[in-house]
Amino acid sequence: MNRRGMFIIWSPPLIILIGFTTAKLFTPVIQEWAWIPLALVYWLGMGICIGAGKGDKRLADWIRKPLPTKLTIVGMLFGMFPLSVLLTNFHLFDSIELVILWIAFALINPWFEEYYWRGILLDSTLKVMPKWLGIGYSTIFFVASHPLMWGVFSIANRSSHVVIFLSIIGIVWSLMYLRSKSLRWVIVSHCIVDIGIITVLVFLNIYIPPIG
Repeated sequence: MNRRGMFIIWSPPLIILIGFTTAKLFTPVIQEWAWIPLALVYWLGMGICIGAGKGDKRLADWIRKPLPTKLTIVGMLFGMFPLSVLLTNFHLFDSIELVILWIAFALINPWFEEYYWRGILLDSTLKVMPKWLGIGYSTIFFVASHPLMWGVFSIANRSSHVVIFLSIIGIVWSLMYLRSKSLRWVIVSHCIVDIGIITVLVFLNIYIPPIG
């Protein structure tokens, strides 16, 4: 594997470290609103990796028409599971600004995360690892990024319940991608999850689910 591929494989700890540092720097200043600079830095880091690692592959190639697989149904059902959180807690949105930020994050974040965690990173790991190990490698760092970055200021992101759910959905999304040869429905499922878990309210600790 060339240096570009090795850089992608070793990039998760670097992205998490930069995200953790960003959160630590901004949280004492703007408290939970540190999620905004963290999101921007996080997306920038993933964007750089995607641009550097894709080579001649077009971004559109990752969202081409997916091959049919039952895992797509499974992934979509898992994605809909958190919608119960939204339905029972929508009243917590007390301003149009929060609604706009919530929708914007849910529509933007899945593109960066899926192109990075399930796209460029998983593709790179599978060139040097067995499939199960590549999925495990990508998923472990994907899950770890939540308590180590967002968890700096968000109580819910330090929850064992969140870690368990992310571990399961991370594996499901990886398998969806590998079976369908496309990130199209993976991104849709991820958008639904980010909508359902009312991410911005979780970041701001306005909504704190039962934690363990």
